[in-house]
Amino acid sequence: MKACLLVVGLCAAISGPGRAADLQEALNAQLKANALGHGIPAQAVRVRHNDQLIYEGMTGTTALEGGKPITPSTPFPIYSVSKLFTNTLILQLVQEGKIDLSAPASRYVPNLPVAWRTIRVDQFMNHVSGLPDFFDSQNMARPFPPSLEAAWDAASQRPVTSAPNVQTRYSGTNYLVLEAVLENVTHKRYQALVEERIIRPLGLHHTSLEPSHPPRDMVSSYHAENGRAVLDPQINWPDYAVAQGCIVSTLEDLETFMSAVADGKLVPRDALVKYWHPYAFPNGNSGGFASGWEYGEAGRWHELGHDGGTKVRVRVLYGANLDDHYVIVYLTNGNRDDVWSRTLVDSVQAIAVPR
Repeated sequence: MKACLLVVGLCAAISGPGRAADLQEALNAQLKANALGHGIPAQAVRVRHNDQLIYEGMTGTTALEGGKPITPSTPFPIYSVSKLFTNTLILQLVQEGKIDLSAPASRYVPNLPVAWRTIRVDQFMNHVSGLPDFFDSQNMARPFPPSLEAAWDAASQRPVTSAPNVQTRYSGTNYLVLEAVLENVTHKRYQALVEERIIRPLGLHHTSLEPSHPPRDMVSSYHAENGRAVLDPQINWPDYAVAQGCIVSTLEDLETFMSAVADGKLVPRDALVKYWHPYAFPNGNSGGFASGWEYGEAGRWHELGHDGGTKVRVRVLYGANLDDHYVIVYLTNGNRDDVWSRTLVDSVQAIAVPR
């Protein structure tokens, strides 16, 4: 209840003259409230409206003991927000006529497990394949399969979560298949594609695609345990998993990427609006993803984004089209009470984005 009253009060505070200064003050107060209320060791937030950066704020240090103050260049693991880089590459190649979303992925990756060969590219993107994860989420200390193909084999031996095209069931295995689609179509490694098509054109100087060699100054990550923020165990992700969740980036780089997407610099805006519709099941129900982006609506706004490890979240909001849009990037390195990234982003959106 206190949090709701805080948001209402802050929204009222920024509705009159001097909105820019009031907005800065209100969002600073909200970030402080989030840090204190949820025990967030470090966080970094940006909000952009069209071509104008309207807010940047940071709290905390890179580690609970002996850390450095957070800056826009501090590296954070972005977990499954990494999938948006994969989605962008897929849509670029669709625009170039090199990938058909409605085709089975086996058209591009003939050596997929037999049971997967009728599953379409868009079904992998939207997590409606029914495939299980390629790793054991209950025992992350177990060694990962040694190669991409071995990961497919491991996943193919696990029970499926549902039949294809029946319901949304999130799985990192889907993005290992999309990684192979990209590599087979272009005859280039996934990391090289991201460098060539996204990182270099946008000047993302602090974005890392090597999970086995994380940046030295990256934030320490924490999880909630008995009301405390406890250091996460080390997980040695294989390099082939980068397409599904292992990119490290910074506030400035990730906001630059998200703004470039919303500005149509990577995929044309009219194409994005076409692709950004929730997946439609045969029974008329809608899935939770739109070409791999989490989809929602808030008032007149379409919301497209993605969570990362429950700790980070990015979001694009637009109305009838992308001519008027907002970008929100909210990075944290954990908390003490299992607050979800959606709650944090919603708290900023309630203040910064007019209903």
